[in-house]
Amino acid sequence: MSDVCFWHKRWVRRTAVWTVTAAVLAGGVFWVSGGYDAWRDDRALDSACEGDLAAGAVRELFDDIHLTSSARWGDRRHCTVGASDDDTDAGLVLWSGRTERMTNLEDFGGFDAPLGHGWTGSFRFAPDSDDPDKAGAVLMLSCGKESGYGQLMTAEADLGRSGFDDPVARERLVAVLTETASAYARRTGCAAPVGDRVKDVGVSTARTDHKPVAAATGSCAGLLDGKTATRWGVRTVQEISTDPAPVENCVLGGPRGASLYEFAAHYGPAAVWERYRLDERRDGDSARAGADAPDAHHALTARCPGAGGTALFQVDTLLDEDDSDRAAPTVNHRELRAALQRFGERAAETHGCEVPRAT
Repeated sequence: MSDVCFWHKRWVRRTAVWTVTAAVLAGGVFWVSGGYDAWRDDRALDSACEGDLAAGAVRELFDDIHLTSSARWGDRRHCTVGASDDDTDAGLVLWSGRTERMTNLEDFGGFDAPLGHGWTGSFRFAPDSDDPDKAGAVLMLSCGKESGYGQLMTAEADLGRSGFDDPVARERLVAVLTETASAYARRTGCAAPVGDRVKDVGVSTARTDHKPVAAATGSCAGLLDGKTATRWGVRTVQEISTDPAPVENCVLGGPRGASLYEFAAHYGPAAVWERYRLDERRDGDSARAGADAPDAHHALTARCPGAGGTALFQVDTLLDEDDSDRAAPTVNHRELRAALQRFGERAAETHGCEVPRAT
């Protein structure tokens, strides 16, 4: 697949959503992409990727498009499968590797929809995207209770025709990811729990997807009481469901949705990347964690089992010159840290982590 720039949409400021680059892969790599004609018989899918590839789910995803396969083994351990016909050049890319060895994750914008159904993962698709035929998903598998020990797999797909605004297509892409990841885990000795088939796959939350603060039922629910929300100038929220995901977000906003406070929880490789960013910020920015500046940043960490590693929980006050519906409220940092503690404890409990503590 020649173009994966659809990952670079930035819908919500500074929300860490991520994918893995080829240069940092330490484990097995799966690549399914258009244009490979080594084997013109799609029966080769059944044995592709050492038999790990969810061949049936791939066929369903690409419907009646002719599928081809090839295998290229080397230092990077990758295999390739292509999907194309006379009218379509489509593709699917799956990356996999050990979470404790992956540290260079790219930071993109967006609130991805958690997969639920017993999986720790999320799905990325913007309903208003210019490329409705492109979407992606990420999945973390815990190979045991040892902190940081797990597998991470991502999938990026370009259907070439008919888009991911179709919920059936979203469900099929997630099936490819979960079934392939489960087979890979079994073959490599990763004793990861397996979830159920994911149905009703959600889409990414856009900047305009805000609701009244009193209507919060997901990641923002119960974060502030009514009096505190009023004092902080909070009237709206942007949130995701409370199912576990590699990145979990909550933004508290003004009357028309302008972002005031952003809470985020990061696990596994996403937390590694965010801690790197946090260290850079502490070294070169006066708004370091724990400071009581107007645009202060606060952070907590917690040790988690398996793929979660050392989780990072953060809150930022957001000062945006383009926000015309509000003046920046006076920040009460004691209350802000208490809200972060509530956010972190609830999120940590979902992942089986220890109680979050200040960094």
